[in-house]
Amino acid sequence: MIGVSGEAIVESVTLIFVLSTMFSMGVQLPPRQLVDAIRKRRLLAKSLTVNLIAIPLVASLLVRAVSLGTGFAAGIVLLAVSPGAPFGPKLAEISESDVAFASGLMAILCALSAVTIPASLLLLLPGDVTVDPIAIGRIVLSIQLAPLLLGLGMSFFLPALADDLQPHVQRLSDYTFVGLIALLLVVYSDNMISLIGTGTLGISAAAVGVSLLLGYGLGGPTRGTREVLATTTAARNAAIALFIATTGFTDPNVLATVLAFSVIGVVGSGLIASVWRYQPTTVSPHG
Repeated sequence: MIGVSGEAIVESVTLIFVLSTMFSMGVQLPPRQLVDAIRKRRLLAKSLTVNLIAIPLVASLLVRAVSLGTGFAAGIVLLAVSPGAPFGPKLAEISESDVAFASGLMAILCALSAVTIPASLLLLLPGDVTVDPIAIGRIVLSIQLAPLLLGLGMSFFLPALADDLQPHVQRLSDYTFVGLIALLLVVYSDNMISLIGTGTLGISAAAVGVSLLLGYGLGGPTRGTREVLATTTAARNAAIALFIATTGFTDPNVLATVLAFSVIGVVGSGLIASVWRYQPTTVSPHG
């Protein structure tokens, strides 16, 4: 009997997690929320600028400023160039902000990332790290954009079927997420421990802090959209970044760094969203 490596199991579980998460996101997103986000042209332009350009550049500058090891630097850059966190709408719910804008923005970022992730990696990864941008683009298209569009299409054309499938797919996403975290901690525990003292955790925390500040500062005239852009920008898309790390990089430090960075981003965003929850927010229909 042929043994199965821990890395192969991680890759398979990650694939199921990403596919189920993206499909569930699409099914839950009413088309009107996507249209509403597009109509807020000025706010959308600033949101895309901070997520697709500013944060990747900030991360690239930070890892170069402290001369991180190659695998650690690549992991930070990889997560920084991966926008559209599935947690975005949930964080907006926690802070009682503009959930509709958070959902629409998440979908738009996920769609654009099929182009921006491979291009950003090609431009911003440390010089001695090479990736195949075409292969990365195909990964994002096939396991992120395709199930997202399938979910969106089903919610529009087959709403009854979408409603029946959604809770089952959501449970699959939730269960595989928990299982994936457990697997990563077991398989890559040594690599996770090795992050201590490298500067990786400090750089990750700094990147999250800058993301929150930039997002809030550029998030429009109301606190509702400011809070959404802040938390959405800080909580990067760990789902696609983890899959790219497991399939596109041989250095295990890349995956360990993505995991640590994503935890810091989600926890930091969740904490500040919880604080904002108890402060009144006015949502404007205009961008």
